[in-house]
Order: sequence, then C-alpha cells, then structure tokens
Amino acid sequence: MVKSEYKYKAKATYSSVAVEGSAYIRNQLKELVKVASVSYSTGHAHGNLVLSYLSRHGEVQGDVKKLEGSGYNLTSSSVSSSFITPATNEPYSKTSGDFNPIHINPYFSDYAVLPGTITHGMWSSAATRKYVENVVAQGRPERVLQ
Repeated sequence: MVKSEYKYKAKATYSSVAVEGSAYIRNQLKELVKVASVSYSTGHAHGNLVLSYLSRHGEVQGDVKKLEGSGYNLTSSSVSSSFITPATNEPYSKTSGDFNPIHINPYFSDYAVLPGTITHGMWSSAATRKYVENVVAQGRPERVLQ
C-alpha cells in the first residue's frame, strides 16, 4: 500500500508529489509478500509516476470485482438456500463430544453476552456442505473440491 501527498501548483500541475509505502505480491498460499519499499518525491509534476507504474504493472488487491452481467446463480429461484438450525444443540454436542457451554447452556451464552446459545460452527459447515453437494453439485459430491 502506498500513500501519496500532493501540493498543487495549478489546476493540472503539482508543485510537489511525495509517495511512501510498500508494494506486495500474493504468493501461491495467497499470503502477501513485500517486494518493494517506496520513497519517492519530486518537485513540479503533471502526475504521479509511482501510481502510473503500479497501475501498468500490477493490480489493486482486495477490491470487489463484479462478474460480467452481474454474475450468475448456482441454483434456481425455486430452491431455498436457507437452512434452519436445530432448536437445541445437545444432540450435536453428544455426537461431536463438544460440550462447550455457550452451545448448550443459555445462562453461559447470556454471560458471554450472546443472543442465545450458538450453533456449533462444524454443524453450520456440514449443513452448508450438504447444500452445496445436493443442490449446486446436483447430488454428485465428487464435483465439490475442498
């Protein structure tokens, strides 16, 4: 990330431009790796050479990019993509062995300033996986990659 500071001389020119910061790339593990430090300043200028260079040879990371045609739906509108969590988490707790009190005891969840007992993340993950396998992959779980 770089930050630029401009001092204007006129409407289309600067009396000075200063740029400080770092440039990064994403490696194969999607981690940011610093590849350059930037410390640039100049007097009279018509633009920002650093940003011009970065825009020609890189791309901004983290910006939301819309898909062409506003994207697409994986399911038809007749199929609900919602699921309802169980009224109690005790059966899942017994199966998984996870008896964390915020999942099964309303007094503990109240003490933790939660709106109520919370459903196990693994239950939510499994329910989502089931939906993806049955609806999106049309009942063919081998089509779903990690």
